[in-house]
Amino acid sequence: MVRHYALICLTLFAVSPAFAATRFIVRFADQASANAAIAPQPSPESTTRRKRATDPGQPRHIATLAGGAQLFDVDDGNPAHFVRLPGVISVEEDRIVRPAALADPLYPRQWSLHDPMSGIDAEVAWKYTRGEGAVIAVLDTGATAHPELGGQLLPGYDFVADAARARDGDGRDPDPKDEGDWEEPGDCGRRTGSRSSWHGTHVMAIAAARRGNRLGIAGVAPEAKLLPVRVLAHCGGYLSDVIDAIAWASGGEVPGVPPVARRADVINLSLGVEGACGDAMGDAVAQARARGVAVVVAAGNEGVAAASMAPGNCPGVINVAALDRFGRHAWYANHGAAVTLAAPGGSLRGVRADDILSAVDQGARVAWRSVFGYLAGTSMAAPHVSGVVALMRSADPTLGVDDITRHLVDSARPARCPKGCGAGLLDAGATLDAVIAERSPLL
Repeated sequence: MVRHYALICLTLFAVSPAFAATRFIVRFADQASANAAIAPQPSPESTTRRKRATDPGQPRHIATLAGGAQLFDVDDGNPAHFVRLPGVISVEEDRIVRPAALADPLYPRQWSLHDPMSGIDAEVAWKYTRGEGAVIAVLDTGATAHPELGGQLLPGYDFVADAARARDGDGRDPDPKDEGDWEEPGDCGRRTGSRSSWHGTHVMAIAAARRGNRLGIAGVAPEAKLLPVRVLAHCGGYLSDVIDAIAWASGGEVPGVPPVARRADVINLSLGVEGACGDAMGDAVAQARARGVAVVVAAGNEGVAAASMAPGNCPGVINVAALDRFGRHAWYANHGAAVTLAAPGGSLRGVRADDILSAVDQGARVAWRSVFGYLAGTSMAAPHVSGVVALMRSADPTLGVDDITRHLVDSARPARCPKGCGAGLLDAGATLDAVIAERSPLL
């Protein structure tokens, strides 16, 4: 929840029990089996519509996802009904993911970039590059018209398929504008309401806000471009939308959606949900990596083992924990062996200056006026890493995804993380030193 842009969006919520599962992602052994399930032939005695009216277990096809998985709805929410369908090899709930949040005049307040104890040493990296030529896809709540993002945004896409959740009057469309994720008391299974978070704008500006425009802050990769992809709206977003958005942003094909003009170098996912990495999500990540796109994920803010949260527990992702203002493991951040490394995320102790300053909007529901505000969480840590990946790709466009992870891990600084935060604190300067040295070894 955000209060006056000073208190923090502490997020990455699991789905409330108030939302019963009715949607399932199903993978089939072959296309013939999928086709048979998508378009069953009506029996002589009844049509499919009549059968569904008398049989709440009759699956209704919604969409074909990137990678070939099929999305179905079942009225009574029982996945056991899929055993009737031939060729089914996996069935997973289409769960709701949530944001993982909780000479620029404000640059001195950006301790996460330059503090010698807890910052990422961005100024050393900027000696080599500021991200020109690289693209960061941010899969989040969308973008607002904030001056810090002026000239930074490429044409994005709105992947929120549920029109009621999207609040823009339709489903998927080419406008990734943040329509506000405010909630009334009782919405989304929670007692209290909340203001719109403008989470996507905050995350994007951390990664790549313009530098030297005399407005406010600087991003980690201020000359990189941002690809805004809306997957979160009222009450969060469906995994199926995130899966398709990963495919699209990485240059893959998505049924019914025009291809991206320029695929991303790195995808930022400051979102998640409790549970294992499903097969469809795992496939989406693997295919993105195969296209040369690194996938950076916020580890989550529940203070538990990061292995319990998806998509941070998917193979191949760069899973990011958070450190506080003093370079220590942040009390709220998930931890353990599933974490790749950590980055500044803020202290979440009530002192605004100890959290992460970035761009937001002042509107309680709809966007009203561009301002700056403090948030904290692994949502804020992840775009620090995504920004450094953009710097790496700018310095060496041929750098492979495994090499990206290797350099991040090998160059990290030790951090105080008794419960484990991977390789330690992200070090942009040391990482770019290593990339440049490997690209141009001394003869």
